Amino acid sequence: METQKAYHLVLEARPGDFMPVDINLLLNNTIPINYTRLEAIDEFTKKYTILEIKDMIKTNNLVSEAYLNGKLQIINENKYRYLVMTSDVNFSFDTFLAEYIENKQIMNKFMNIYLKYSSETKELMKVAINKKDVYEVLKVLFNNEYETIRNIYSYMYENVILKNS
Repeated sequence: METQKAYHLVLEARPGDFMPVDINLLLNNTIPINYTRLEAIDEFTKKYTILEIKDMIKTNNLVSEAYLNGKLQIINENKYRYLVMTSDVNFSFDTFLAEYIENKQIMNKFMNIYLKYSSETKELMKVAINKKDVYEVLKVLFNNEYETIRNIYSYMYENVILKNS
């Protein structure tokens, strides 16, 4: 059985200088929830903006001022950084595919990043993209693990949506 990776919401004052943020303290949870799963952290952060989360951290006096001025990150035990999904991040695969399914260049980027994270269903994805079938693309995509979907989402958001807006 594969052990589950641990993820942490952190503030990074300087590159490599992280201070973990205990989400249970932010929410004043009397019964602690395990916030070491990526899905659990996302569930929390999607409800707030980055500014609101930093204000909660400041209000609860969880870190020094140097960290409050830093960048909010999600990291794993290898210090790999993940996009913090907040209410500021306005992106959905449904809307993205509806808008770009006809754009060969962007769909090639999507396919390349898909292959980077999920090669098992590459033929199914190729067929769905070639048919320009948004529903089929979503069906194949959402048959992957959460972290795979999230990595594809983050890449498309940061490298396509933000660059084209």
